Amino acid sequence: MPECRRIIFWQPIDSPHQDAFLEAVAEQFPGEVILGVERPFPPERAAQGWPAPQHALVKVVNISSPANHAALAAHTGPDSLHVFSGFFSHPLVWSAFRALAPSQAKLAIYSEAPEQPLLTGWLKRLRGRLLGARWSSRVAFVLAVGGIGCEFFSAIGFPKSKIIPFGYYIADAPPPAAQREHDGVFRFISAGQLIHRKGIDLLIRACATLPQTGWQLDVYGDGPERPALERLSSSLQLSDRISFRGTLPNDRLRSAIAAADCAVLPSRFDGWGMLVNEALAAGTPVICTNRCGAAALPAECGLSAIAPSPTSAALAAALGMALRVGPPPHAIRIRLAAAIRERGSATPAARRFLSAISVA
Repeated sequence: MPECRRIIFWQPIDSPHQDAFLEAVAEQFPGEVILGVERPFPPERAAQGWPAPQHALVKVVNISSPANHAALAAHTGPDSLHVFSGFFSHPLVWSAFRALAPSQAKLAIYSEAPEQPLLTGWLKRLRGRLLGARWSSRVAFVLAVGGIGCEFFSAIGFPKSKIIPFGYYIADAPPPAAQREHDGVFRFISAGQLIHRKGIDLLIRACATLPQTGWQLDVYGDGPERPALERLSSSLQLSDRISFRGTLPNDRLRSAIAAADCAVLPSRFDGWGMLVNEALAAGTPVICTNRCGAAALPAECGLSAIAPSPTSAALAAALGMALRVGPPPHAIRIRLAAAIRERGSATPAARRFLSAISVA
């Protein structure tokens, strides 16, 4: 089979969650790496504090232009690999997949599991099974984001031999700074959109079970649920211990994460959850629920906790354990950061991806 000379990623947006990985692929791959996006970096991501991706080695193409879309889809030979994200829900990505399916090009998928609400989730699973039955034989491999991504693609009919556990990855980070002075207050931090799916209400209720002194929770981010969450915190008499800090630029948020004793991602569902990467890279232990794709990272790195269900009771148990253990010593932070550099950063992820290409 001809050697792969070109990799084209088809994505809904130019995502800050994938730019480091794509640049690492381009650095290691001897051929051409192209990113086709339906729209550039969206303003709503900027409003959440994310920086716009900066591509030095990856060629970015706007596929909302029919001519650009057609030009990328014209790479139909066996020396081209096309990798599709947003496979289930974005029309320009999906139309490219259908156009390339009859060709000799290699095809792959890089995707989270879709959210599957109780009432409508069966529709997404049914559609997934129909797509899996029709196209799984045509796909060389699936980069399935998180354990829940692996479960989903297996359930809809993709052979386990084609499913590669994967995630989203940050740039390699320096080791944690020197140990900070501790003031006797254990500092939890959480960050993300204040929406129902992110489970901040569960975290607040879990905090109500903690001792009345000796801890603080800082919640970063904004969203439609913020007023209700502030009222909930007040009603549980937690306003003096839970602070809503609003949105920060990502570099300042990372500094806040590094200064915390434990990061918490209490999501009811999260396809991934970059807070986990960022916390571990700073040497900050993490608590997340088992419905976060990124739960794979603390499970591999250790020294963190995975709540076995997205409930306030499960979170309360994990928070209480963190308080009993106390702030992580600097040696523990160094170990966490080293583990994430090996398992959850862009450079080793790019190596794994290119290895998958070589055997596909």
